[in-house]
Amino acid sequence: MSATIVLSQLKSLLEKAEHLKGKFSKVYPTNDQWDTLSDWSLKLSEAAKAVQDEIRVLKESRSDRAWKESEEHRSKAQSCRGDLFTKGRLKQPVIFRRNIVTMFKGPKDSKFDSEDMKFRKEATRKRSELIRGLSPNGVISWAIAFAPTLWGGGSMSADVFTCLLDDIEPELVQIWPLVIRETLHLLIEDEESLKESLKYQKFLKVTDLISPSNKHREMKHIYTNAPTSNILRLPEPFRTVVKNSKLWKWERSKNMKIIGC
Repeated sequence: MSATIVLSQLKSLLEKAEHLKGKFSKVYPTNDQWDTLSDWSLKLSEAAKAVQDEIRVLKESRSDRAWKESEEHRSKAQSCRGDLFTKGRLKQPVIFRRNIVTMFKGPKDSKFDSEDMKFRKEATRKRSELIRGLSPNGVISWAIAFAPTLWGGGSMSADVFTCLLDDIEPELVQIWPLVIRETLHLLIEDEESLKESLKYQKFLKVTDLISPSNKHREMKHIYTNAPTSNILRLPEPFRTVVKNSKLWKWERSKNMKIIGC
């Protein structure tokens, strides 16, 4: 059940209660009916208080709830990123391309869209803008992990979306495999709207700087697809930063032999 439905039901109950209030002065209950009215009005007050308390508790715990509900999505994001660095290719290239187009172009409007569909598409545009506000590394990390049907307006709750948005940024600069740069450049040839997008042009220029022309590369103190033993060569505090990163811990839990962070 969506929050919109719950809000509608609560509003309906409130309107009925307010409408009922004006009717009491026009009736003449018996003694037994007065007792019943008193009992039911007390129960109504108790039910309203219970709803108020439940809303307060849920509001205060919304961050914790979102963190728990997003656990599977966060794990998938780390898995997709690790898989990309391990194999050097996109596991779901169609989703990656669809995400990039949706983020920078937005959903296509139709004259046949219902009011609900219009609302969903507008929400998707607003979420796309928030995703574009991430660093290029964050945008790419999101695009390889979550399909538009998952994060689009009306699909994922706002709290879970915000939780994922806050968590998706890599802790270290990513030197992406060449397939990322190639796909992004092919998209601009395939999608006319991306050619005209200044935001996409700017995004593309930045990603060109962090996409290598060779498969294995070391840049300053950032490693991509290098053996895990290379981490020992890093000076402090960089060695500690890498070992404390979420991607490093996830890669070690999967017994990977190379570094994706």
